[in-house]
Amino acid sequence: MNYPEGLEPYIARQSLLRHTFSPVVSLQATYNAESLLRKGIGNHDISLLQIFRPYGNNALYSTNDQVFKVTNNQLITRTYASFPVRFEPPLPELVSIMNGSSASGRTGNAVGEGKLQQLFSVSSLEVLLKHSSAVVRDKTLYRLYFEKVITSKCVVPFDTFNHPASQIFVIDYHNDTLANLRQNIVNFRNFNFPKYFQLDDLLVFVFILYDPSQINDTSKVQLFQTEIKNQLDANSIIVPITEYGKSEDGSFKLSQTENSTIEEDIQRIFLQSNAKCSSVGMDFIDIPSGLDQSLRKKIYDFISKYLIPHMEKKVRVWDDQILSPKRSITGRFFSVSKRLFNNNEYSNIMSPDSAHSSYNSNENYYHKSAPEQTLRKLADWSIILKDFKYAYSTYDVIKKDYVNDKAWAYVASTQEMCIISLILAQTQKSNSSASKPDKNTLRKIRHDIIEPYLDNLSYTFNSRLNLRTYHIRTLVIVIELLLCMCETYNIPSWSDLIEKNLCKCISEFDAHLAPSSQKLQVVRGLLYERIGYTLGKCIFLHDEDRRLLSIFQKSAPKTDTPAKDDEEVEPNPYKLEKRADIGIMGLARFRQSSIWYILSIKEWMLLENYAQVNYLLQNIKMTFNIDDITKEWYDRDDLVLYFIKNKILQNKGVSNGDT
Repeated sequence: MNYPEGLEPYIARQSLLRHTFSPVVSLQATYNAESLLRKGIGNHDISLLQIFRPYGNNALYSTNDQVFKVTNNQLITRTYASFPVRFEPPLPELVSIMNGSSASGRTGNAVGEGKLQQLFSVSSLEVLLKHSSAVVRDKTLYRLYFEKVITSKCVVPFDTFNHPASQIFVIDYHNDTLANLRQNIVNFRNFNFPKYFQLDDLLVFVFILYDPSQINDTSKVQLFQTEIKNQLDANSIIVPITEYGKSEDGSFKLSQTENSTIEEDIQRIFLQSNAKCSSVGMDFIDIPSGLDQSLRKKIYDFISKYLIPHMEKKVRVWDDQILSPKRSITGRFFSVSKRLFNNNEYSNIMSPDSAHSSYNSNENYYHKSAPEQTLRKLADWSIILKDFKYAYSTYDVIKKDYVNDKAWAYVASTQEMCIISLILAQTQKSNSSASKPDKNTLRKIRHDIIEPYLDNLSYTFNSRLNLRTYHIRTLVIVIELLLCMCETYNIPSWSDLIEKNLCKCISEFDAHLAPSSQKLQVVRGLLYERIGYTLGKCIFLHDEDRRLLSIFQKSAPKTDTPAKDDEEVEPNPYKLEKRADIGIMGLARFRQSSIWYILSIKEWMLLENYAQVNYLLQNIKMTFNIDDITKEWYDRDDLVLYFIKNKILQNKGVSNGDT
């Protein structure tokens, strides 16, 4: 039974893996390559990054017979229908943007903490959602909210998901030389990167664009590929770009909002309202179908043949050289000795770069050569490669080192990832056929991991670091994963935990905007709606008894009518009629769910968004009569539901009068 309606938690889980836990691939294109691609598209107001970025979502922009094979450390190979990546600007550009905005984004009091920024602007999120609610309705609006909260491009030392896994140089075969490419690579490596960024782990790759009409034999381009491999030790892929208008293929609409942040969407809305050119700031652009199919195939080849093997190789090396010795008895002995006696001799034995392996408490980071920084990257890349159990065990190991060094940002982030990786492992599709965890396991997961870790990271992000948006993002992610786990294994007893964290999320949003006295009507309405969805899905019935819900849905909220045989009997006015929901009474929380939905409807009524109101009203129809005003207690003129119904009837009357 699909009641109440809302964003399915498993779809939110897939969005999380695509928008947050996917590898970042940075792009750097030459001027000639940009010009050639624009000529092939017939649009001179577009950039190469805008073309490549949507293709990172290869679940939507897929190829025929697309399969990605990933092998974990246990040499178990699994296949996936998609393996999303995030195409972003070059890391020097991302770092420069962060440094430029750090003055306005400083949040902490300590010297190192002052460089950390909020993930997003809550007021901008409210503005974006309020603008989008005019065209985006029903559960799609909550999905937009969820994706915008979890999408970020902030490069921080304690979280390596936004550290690029590969750097792609895009060149034009006709006008760019090998010397130009070598100089670009040298300039990139000589950039003053943050001291925690591990440049040696990058996969350097080259995309070679060429015009087939100017080349009779592609062997020359292949010879150029060989030279790049021999002289620069970089693999490459050639991409044909046919000049726009010379091909008879049709066109394909390419989304420009894929994996965009709140700030980027706000900027796009501003450009749409002020642009003189119709193609500036559009949500979609047209590209030739031939170029679309070519880019899909080439990007698929890059991911499956180069990026995934590169990440698998690095994970195995880090596991053999750093993690396995650390887990051994000898490694534990030296770790305890170092902690108890602070003996530098032990640290020299364990790491040749021990001079840089300690935590820099002034600037809040581990040096790139420190094993703690590498192990964090090992765990993050394991999440990307969907080896969630291995990732959880790695996070659990390194968390202890972070606590000993009092690296609180690392501790909070690792506690967050412990919760996330644990639930991701439990809700992985390969485990869907597994039996439900027993009560002791569920109790341990909740009381020993989820609740204490959430309390600890809440204190760290809010009090120690003053980074409320990090805490908000953690709550949003954990809430959806908990919902996913509850629906996977039918655990209605966890609904109170989800409800508590949703209410805490509302409080965090309010506290963030308290100094500015701004209101969060859209965000508040969406969170109220999600609480209603959570309680509506809280049903204490076994799978074989779910048929009772369908019976109730057909008759609710009406009461049973007397049978024909009973019509001749004199009716008893004092006799209580049999309720339609007698079979599930006490086993569902539809009334609690309806109360939260009514609170959400109230927020949308204040915004006069009647389309969203009508959608939400369908989620309380099993508890209340929503068709008209009745004589029931909930339709008294001093209650909220009466006010809502009355406003809707008035709005319908005005609409009919206008027509």
